[in-house]
Amino acid sequence: MQHVSLSSRTGFVGTRLAARPSTIRARAVGMPQVRAAASGYQWLKKEPIVILAGFLGWFAPSNIGVPALGGKSLFGLFSESIGQELSHFPVGPALTDNFWLYLVTWHVGLFLTLFLGQIGVRGRAQGYFD
Repeated sequence: MQHVSLSSRTGFVGTRLAARPSTIRARAVGMPQVRAAASGYQWLKKEPIVILAGFLGWFAPSNIGVPALGGKSLFGLFSESIGQELSHFPVGPALTDNFWLYLVTWHVGLFLTLFLGQIGVRGRAQGYFD
């Protein structure tokens, strides 16, 4: 490891600092040692399988009819509301329209599934769950 000497002076006290490349180390109870280089974190690397599995993992369940929605699926209601809004195209949906509820709910579920899938795949690759 190479040490670099830096000189830093203030108006009151002259000090010399030693700078060196460092690695962040964290240790939690029951967790393996984690090293994250300054270049970035390993869990930020995208995995193509996560995008496919996450999309299918949310798309399939959102197409199942549920009694709370009158036996219809969330994706079905979302698609139906898109069609209804496109029927009067120049005018956008009102703020009280159910389109916004379906839009937000479906996309939050999708992004949460993708997020948790990324954590699971990268965590398993790094040995967090061993």
